Formats: sequence, C-alpha cells, structure tokens
Amino acid sequence: MSRRTARRACVATILLCCLPGCSSPVREEPRPSRSTLGCVQETLRQKLPPGLSDVEAHCVAAGLIARHCSAPEAMLASIGKEIGDLFGAGHAQWRDLRADWQGMRCARQAGDGPTLLECCVAGPARPGR
Repeated sequence: MSRRTARRACVATILLCCLPGCSSPVREEPRPSRSTLGCVQETLRQKLPPGLSDVEAHCVAAGLIARHCSAPEAMLASIGKEIGDLFGAGHAQWRDLRADWQGMRCARQAGDGPTLLECCVAGPARPGR
C-alpha cells in the first residue's frame, strides 16, 4: 500500500469514527420544531424546570437541547448565548460553557427529567469543584 493510500485510509477511518458524535439521539417523541431556533425555544419552554441555579439551568438546558434537538444545536445555542451575554446586558462566563458541556455529556448518559438534573447536580460543572 502506498503512503498516499494509507494516509487516505487513515483520514477516512478518523472521519467515520467521528460521525456518531454528529448524530441526533434516538427520540421517543417528535422533534419540537423543524428549525434550530424553534426546537431550542420549544424544548426549553416545555421541559426546563423552574427554580434552578444558573449553573444547573445551563447544564439542564444544554442537555435537553441535545436530547430533543441535537448535540450540534446544543453547542450552537450554548456558544450563542454566551456571545449574546458578552455583547449584551448579560455576563459571559466560562463556568456557563463548562456547565453546558456537562449537560451535553449528561444527555448522552442520562434520560430526561430527574435523571438529567441529577447528573447535572453531581457533575464537575458545579462551582467549587
């Protein structure tokens, strides 16, 4: 096998290994909306429980978006929120992004509702850890 063919095979293998990370999770219910913005807004309106701390809200929101929309859309919403905070009235914080990443990890490990919240509360994104 030539060096060029081996390099192409290596790149193809790496790309194929990365594809499952780009896929949406298996959903038991239909997607809340066809558009990214609509899916994010409807998911948060319908599923985000009230009374969460800021870090918990970031974690659970990102997890819910990853579960009901997709992981790339959760990432997009997380980064977009912090960019909005950076240039708007909010306070952009790395802690919020860390909580969002934790929420996406929890979405892969846990289901919705209490299990997702428990994972977020127990996760490393909590302040003081």
